Amino acid sequence: MNRTILALIVAVALMGTTGAAQARGGHTFNTPAEGVIAAANNPVLPPVSASLILSWAHKIKTFLNTRIIQENCLATAVYFEARSESQLGQMAVATVILNRVKASNSSSSICGVVYRGASHLNACQFSFACDGKPDLVDDARAWKSALEVTAVALANDKKAKNGRMQILATATHYHADYVDPYWSKSLNRLTKIGRHIFYSQG
Repeated sequence: MNRTILALIVAVALMGTTGAAQARGGHTFNTPAEGVIAAANNPVLPPVSASLILSWAHKIKTFLNTRIIQENCLATAVYFEARSESQLGQMAVATVILNRVKASNSSSSICGVVYRGASHLNACQFSFACDGKPDLVDDARAWKSALEVTAVALANDKKAKNGRMQILATATHYHADYVDPYWSKSLNRLTKIGRHIFYSQG
């Protein structure tokens, strides 16, 4: 096993035992960093840079950060659903997802809305999530744009929308203009942006 990974595992284990040791009144490390350094200097393990372990621990913590995970789900949906659209078109897709989060009775998170029904092939809310293809980002510029749109959409979600986005304040559905889904007949058509037509429920 790679010695860096081994040291990281030991460091995480040492940090995880801090609470238990405190409950028993035993010795604990004062900070997670001390636990990492202790693991790095453990004579049983090969020598590993403490800064390298701290760096990896930060990456893992970031990867598991709930806010970042939710942002990534939104950016992924924008990328796969609207990367060929203008920034306004991408923002509109992000707005629909955020509106669904607010209106959802069963999925209160962005990821929950984006991946709802993803286990059913070609029968989910957002086609990229259940089309059977791997969700691999292969266009760095489009991914950067999706991340930028996501940041703006999340910031604007807490503010009053204006202009063209005001029209989408209640939008909960959309589809490409080359399809005619059965559900569109029961919704109120709001507007068309790029190749997507947007609807509200009431």
